[in-house]
Amino acid sequence: MDADKMRRGIVPGVMAGYVFLAYVGAGVVPTGVGEEGAVMTEMGNGMLDMVGGMIGADAFIGFILHLVISIIIGALYTGVFNEYVDLGNPLYNIVVGGLIYGVIWWILGALVIMPAIAGGELLQFDLNSPSLFGHIIFGHVLAFLVVLRDAAMGMGDG
Repeated sequence: MDADKMRRGIVPGVMAGYVFLAYVGAGVVPTGVGEEGAVMTEMGNGMLDMVGGMIGADAFIGFILHLVISIIIGALYTGVFNEYVDLGNPLYNIVVGGLIYGVIWWILGALVIMPAIAGGELLQFDLNSPSLFGHIIFGHVLAFLVVLRDAAMGMGDG
């Protein structure tokens, strides 16, 4: 595990974490259907409440914790995952590698770690959950940003 390579995943990890929160609805929950079929929403009980709730905290602490987790996951992508799953083509790394990495963290994070800490049931698969798609989007965005940054800055593996 190379510390320099791990540092290269910090900023992409944070950015992908923001995209994940935007997709899953960090603190916005649907409350019903309003005029002309518009979905009404309000703040509360969203992803950040769940993340903060794992440690008995509120959504703001959940936001900070989610950023820290995104940093760690980004660093592990560039420092570990990318070392072993280099598919030989940047586009394959984004599409296939990002998919694999997102699914890995959906299983580990949403289906194992989060329920284990919060006292829920482990491995409750819901293939239509925003969490699954959010983690896949996270993996793709992370892989894309790493490939883009490496190409722009001439940072190949090595």
